[in-house]
Amino acid sequence: MNIGKVSSLHIYPVKTLSAQRLDSVCVSPKHGFPFDRIFALAHPDRDFRREPSERLISGFHVLTHNSRLAGVRTHCDPETGHFEAYVQEHLVLCCDILSESGRSQFEKFFAAVLDLPDDKAPKLVHAQCHNYSYLDSSSCHIVNLASVRDLSERAGVEIDPLRFRANLYIDTDDPWVEFEWIGGELTIGDDVGVGPFKRAARCAATEVNRVSAVKDIPIPRLIKRFYGHTDFGIYAAITKGGRIQPGMPVALSAHPEGIIHR
Repeated sequence: MNIGKVSSLHIYPVKTLSAQRLDSVCVSPKHGFPFDRIFALAHPDRDFRREPSERLISGFHVLTHNSRLAGVRTHCDPETGHFEAYVQEHLVLCCDILSESGRSQFEKFFAAVLDLPDDKAPKLVHAQCHNYSYLDSSSCHIVNLASVRDLSERAGVEIDPLRFRANLYIDTDDPWVEFEWIGGELTIGDDVGVGPFKRAARCAATEVNRVSAVKDIPIPRLIKRFYGHTDFGIYAAITKGGRIQPGMPVALSAHPEGIIHR
């Protein structure tokens, strides 16, 4: 049963920093969305070298507590390490974060952004065989654009879907239907299989305006007020690999055993 189509695809090579839109992506059950959140700004007293990585929000500099990070627009080539940062569209940093000197430049720059002394400067960590998402690296985050529109209409303000920092944005006719996919199976295009397994709880990071870098819309409180919970979007495992690109149809190919009411 066709339920919608792929609207856009995104990765976040450096956790918390800018989304990077993809023209297409080749996903797999082992690696999910490649290069998603493989770097992160960690607190200097945390050790992330051992696998599995700790995925606690307290270990990283994130938008929840550091909204000013949204004021820096970034682009990272995760394969070469080439990293650029822009403030008010002016290039302010260009370095290779895979090199020792580049990492040092990166850390000093973001220490200044966060107004931290040298001994508290963030540490750039690089995940070799996993990532720094809240789940394992084979999972992805899906948002239904119909739900974004419904929340925007109820709140009386246009909400940028990228506040939710998803990998896969699907456009459907029905808001909140995504919760009913949990336990089922989605097919994207002809090949890719995706198994939704969990609702995504929202935090204060969604309150941050990606342009002004201030918290201007209380997203979790609005969701709670209008729907009685604080979940938005779902997590899903890649069950069958292949290429995804915008415009591809999305079908519910296997129904969950029990419907989770929205």
